[in-house]
Amino acid sequence: MRKLNLFVGIIILSTSLGSCTNEEVNREKTVEMTIYPETGYGASILSDVVTQPIQFSDNDENRKHLLTDIITEGFDFNYERGYEYTLKVKKIWMQNPPQDVSSVKYVFIKLLSKKKVITQDSEQNIVLFVASQTVKFTPKYPGEYEKVAGGEAPKIYDALRVRENGTDNWMALTKIEGFDFTKGYEYVLNAKKITKADPYSVRYVLVDIVSKREKK
Repeated sequence: MRKLNLFVGIIILSTSLGSCTNEEVNREKTVEMTIYPETGYGASILSDVVTQPIQFSDNDENRKHLLTDIITEGFDFNYERGYEYTLKVKKIWMQNPPQDVSSVKYVFIKLLSKKKVITQDSEQNIVLFVASQTVKFTPKYPGEYEKVAGGEAPKIYDALRVRENGTDNWMALTKIEGFDFTKGYEYVLNAKKITKADPYSVRYVLVDIVSKREKK
């Protein structure tokens, strides 16, 4: 009888643990997601090519992320830079996510709002640091393609690796107007960031070179 009770106890414990595991797999929450009007720069874990991921946050943690290496479902609306979007989405914590992706995935429920937030052209004086080596970069907004054997493929540039003074966010720029880059040298530049509201675009123009130093 004691053996039977022990056996039944093991079954109950196993069932209880199995239930907890299933609850973890299915743990989810409905949240509001904000998609920002300007894209960021980043690469997938499995790639060394930088692109322009969408930037987003959700009201569960209110921290800005890049939408890269994150599983999404149903996100088939037409994203336009210059607009801020609010979405109702399902946030799901996966117990056993696929390799090399986030353990959180998002499932689109509905679009709550779309608002044009960059409405005026602007010019901003900024200081840029330019790294000594270029990075592989493929534009996404708009995408650029080149002909290859059998069809087309995203065009990949050797882009400048740049960050604005006072930030840790690196950008990949195909050019800074008026600037001639020599590989192996680091630069500090005074530049203008020129933003056009409609259609949305950003370009950078050299004002002057503050410093040029060989990277050893």
